[in-house]
Amino acid sequence: GFRMVRSQHETPSTNLAPGGHMMSTTNQPQYNNNNNNSSDANDEDNIYETQTSLDMYLGLHYPSSGIQEGVHPILPHDSAPLHGLNFPQRVARLLVSCMDKDASNKSKQRTRVLDVGCAVGGSSFELAKHFEQVEAFDFSQSFVDTAKRIQSGQDMTFSVSMEADITESVSLVRPEGWKEVAHKIRFFVGDACNLQQATQNHTITFDGVVMANLLCRLPDPMACLNALPQVVNKDGIVLFVTPFSWLTEFTPRDSWLGGKNSSSSSSTTTSANDNGGYSIDTLTRVMEANGFVKIHEEEMPLVIREHQRKYQYIVSQATAWRRL
Repeated sequence: GFRMVRSQHETPSTNLAPGGHMMSTTNQPQYNNNNNNSSDANDEDNIYETQTSLDMYLGLHYPSSGIQEGVHPILPHDSAPLHGLNFPQRVARLLVSCMDKDASNKSKQRTRVLDVGCAVGGSSFELAKHFEQVEAFDFSQSFVDTAKRIQSGQDMTFSVSMEADITESVSLVRPEGWKEVAHKIRFFVGDACNLQQATQNHTITFDGVVMANLLCRLPDPMACLNALPQVVNKDGIVLFVTPFSWLTEFTPRDSWLGGKNSSSSSSTTTSANDNGGYSIDTLTRVMEANGFVKIHEEEMPLVIREHQRKYQYIVSQATAWRRL
């Protein structure tokens, strides 16, 4: 459920833990590659590009896939948390809803939207139903290539984990109405900690920006936050959805937006990203200092399938910010 948006290595991405969680690149083993010019060998060593991770994200972004084969996204049972499905689509719809309800935004312009960490494109197709142009990037070349294949209409299958080594092959089911909006989307490889490069040196700006489950997986979240005023139009809206699950494997402790006990902080200086309290408080201070005002907040659950009898249940905090 955490999007692949930044690595210590150059794009495309180079490290992803099985299960879809970003891994730190600083302590990864060095692989022996006897054919340094072989892209196939590099892909084998590149766990960001593994089929296991790709399959898991395809299931997360396109949960209707498998139903016709009898493979449900959540094993049917009483009180199944079906409300946690279609997370990428719900994130996209929340941005649109915030724009519609924002009384201060009279124009409600929806020309261009930026999907940061688009993975395999579930939110991008939903955004394309409401915007004239969608710029969608991810750090994984494999994810971007797959999103482009989905966009092209190719028949696709992927594997769904059932139990241990047992998997079922299912056909990918695209969202309703995808064909009419697919031409609006541009998928590309990019870096969330270098939004200037991803947005063509700020030559294009956006009416909306979506960042779902990425802040606490960036090595430098402040670099991302501080670039937003240059890429968001006046009255444009940025939507963050994040569980704030900071780990030093992904983000150096000094770069966490929060979650640290004040008494355990070794820093003697005070800055926006040296916070001993909750991350939402630091995020609020940074966004307000960058010229944004919060217009919406809610809790947003999601379910990630590991196999038919094991799931991750995450409650991310969603906040929407309008640029003044």
